[in-house]
Amino acid sequence: MRHFYYTLQTLLRGRGSNVIKVITLALGLLMSVFLFARIAFELSFDNFYHEPENLYIVKTGWLQEGVLKGGEGYNTIQVIPATIADEFPDEVESATTSCSLFGGNYHLGERKFNFTTVMADTLYFVTLGLKVLEGNPQELGNPDVIFLSRTAARTIFGSESPLGKTLNYQMGGAGIPMLVKGIYDDVPLNTELYSRPEAIVSFPSIERHTQWRLGWNSGGNYDGYLRLRTPADADILNERLSAAIARHIPENSRLELKVSIEPMRSIHLSKPSVRKMIWIMALLGAVLLFTTALNYVLVSVASLTQRAKAIGVHKCSGASGRSILSMFLIETAVVIMLALFFIGLLVYVFHEKMEELASIPLGVLFAWQNLWAPLSVVVLLFLLGGCLPGTLFSRIPVTQVFQRYTSGRHGWKRILLFVQFGGAAFILGMMLVVLMQYNYVTGRDRGFRPERVAYVYQRLENPDNLRSVLAGLPYVESVASASATMLGFYAPYMITDNQGNRLFSPRSSAFDEDYLDFMGMKLAAGQRLSGSGQLLVNRTFVEKMKWEGTGVGERVNDFGTVVGVLATFSFPLAPDDRNPVMITWAEGTAGHVHVRLKEPFDDNLIRLNEEMRRAYPQDELLFRSMEGEMLSYSESVRVFRDVTLLASITILFIILMGLVGYVNDEIRLRSKEIAIRKVNGAEVSGVLRLLSRDVLWLAVPAVVIGTIGAFKAGEVWISQFNDTVHLSVAWYIVVALCLILFIVSCVIIKAWRVANENPVHSIKSE
Repeated sequence: MRHFYYTLQTLLRGRGSNVIKVITLALGLLMSVFLFARIAFELSFDNFYHEPENLYIVKTGWLQEGVLKGGEGYNTIQVIPATIADEFPDEVESATTSCSLFGGNYHLGERKFNFTTVMADTLYFVTLGLKVLEGNPQELGNPDVIFLSRTAARTIFGSESPLGKTLNYQMGGAGIPMLVKGIYDDVPLNTELYSRPEAIVSFPSIERHTQWRLGWNSGGNYDGYLRLRTPADADILNERLSAAIARHIPENSRLELKVSIEPMRSIHLSKPSVRKMIWIMALLGAVLLFTTALNYVLVSVASLTQRAKAIGVHKCSGASGRSILSMFLIETAVVIMLALFFIGLLVYVFHEKMEELASIPLGVLFAWQNLWAPLSVVVLLFLLGGCLPGTLFSRIPVTQVFQRYTSGRHGWKRILLFVQFGGAAFILGMMLVVLMQYNYVTGRDRGFRPERVAYVYQRLENPDNLRSVLAGLPYVESVASASATMLGFYAPYMITDNQGNRLFSPRSSAFDEDYLDFMGMKLAAGQRLSGSGQLLVNRTFVEKMKWEGTGVGERVNDFGTVVGVLATFSFPLAPDDRNPVMITWAEGTAGHVHVRLKEPFDDNLIRLNEEMRRAYPQDELLFRSMEGEMLSYSESVRVFRDVTLLASITILFIILMGLVGYVNDEIRLRSKEIAIRKVNGAEVSGVLRLLSRDVLWLAVPAVVIGTIGAFKAGEVWISQFNDTVHLSVAWYIVVALCLILFIVSCVIIKAWRVANENPVHSIKSE
């Protein structure tokens, strides 16, 4: 208790420097905790199931003459999971099949809802290990049955029990009454399920309401899961699965498959982009944490000469080295508690922005399963910030009461400053990479004009009427249509040669007569479409067909004749036009109707959607911004940009505080030396050079090392994208020079007063 009292007295006497400590600790700790909590969330994917180590997903690869085509995927044929369970009853406890192919639109009276929906069988819950709160999963064996998640049920029915109530599901273009037969616990966000289900519709509903084929001819559009008796059985299954499945494939199906299973828990971390992101976030978090901790140590060590006499008095009064260490540990604990309180205020005020940066609710980010990461950060900060200066102060001799203590201060401070400068260079270099990548993917010319374009997918019986309505609106500049938007085309067709051999599947769309000009697309050769049987292709298509010349006039089997070759363009998620593209003629108004609105675009888009709700109340025609959708594709880059920007601001503030403490201490220790130099004729510039030179000896190598680290880490981070910016080394040099200039400017501004004051004052004070 006595130690705690002395610590509080010390903190109150030095409240100015302690406020700085609290603020820097809070900012650095907030960013570090945020980053490590996000890492813990990524590492926790698919650990929430019952016995998650026994849950496996079925992988399927399609072979052609024994050669794997297109790699293995996590989709499979509808009957394969059940076939595996029948073949290996000793290893497989249960198996289930599901799919997510019918959308998620629901109606209850006039109210409309949208929930992620999965079609599943009776073994879905027991196989995945999800908790059913009410109802019997065997009800999923009947058609027109639905189970709702706890949140979905509350959203639709409020506090009433949903069991036995009817909900209309839009399936195959018709509203089908579904009887609510159960409620299950919400599936957490940290899952790699193809669709995180908010509603589960019984699998037999597919056969009742669609013409879909099931069995071996169902296509590879289903998700298959197995629950094994022990994880050791997985190796046995993977050795035998393909041969076992081959015995069940009908001879006339021409199917040749490679089947394997993979632990559900491993899917997320097996993605290279996820591993790279975790690695980069860990590096950023570690740099911030150690910079924050060592800055705290630096500020503490910088006060060594001021507090040495007080420590000596404590020792004269009987305090041991262990007592001095405990006082500093208590002091560090109090400062960290105040910093955590300040963090709580920041989170309360900026929680919406933090949830945007995290891309998940804060309640999920800091769930009890993930608290080990932020708590580890706090403990490590406490050990570094308390033990290092506490150990140094506990070694101050009792004789310090009678003389100045200076032992060992320079080495400590220089090491700590070196680490801070290197960390700042690393984070600023990473910020440069992320900013340049984001600006590149969102701002570069892609060969078409998405500015002020809005689009909608329609299934109207008379789409030409919609086009006429749109063309008559005063804020609509132009109208056009296509079967697919420029955000990306599908590849539904197979191109064959004259012998019927399959060559490749091009990205395809159908344009009406206005769409090419509407989107500002150019032709490299030939002319525009003017009727059926005419095609536009790109240069990659011509190369794959091995045509000589431009390709204009060439015939494509089953589709038509090439009349034009498109100039270079690229889809938002592709770096160039290496995908083969084929455009056909759209007679009338195609499925995706596009409008180019006048300014102000956002206001006119709202007006347009309000107009559509009045004119087509039953058809849900919601126009979307094409530029907005393109920006959403870069959302992860934008979020990471904001994180690195905040980290950069934080670390610059931290090193500014560290520099202020360092320069103050140097001026205090060298005030007599500076005064004597000035008496002997030294200019102000000479004094400033004296103080700046000492810092530059540390800053230059530290910034070089940190910048090289940022360059290497930036290459790793940027390699996860297809469309990447080419960043010159000169940009890194500019960032490094700006940081060094910032450091020198801080030293000069802080030392300016001492360099200009009358040297007599310093000598008298000595």
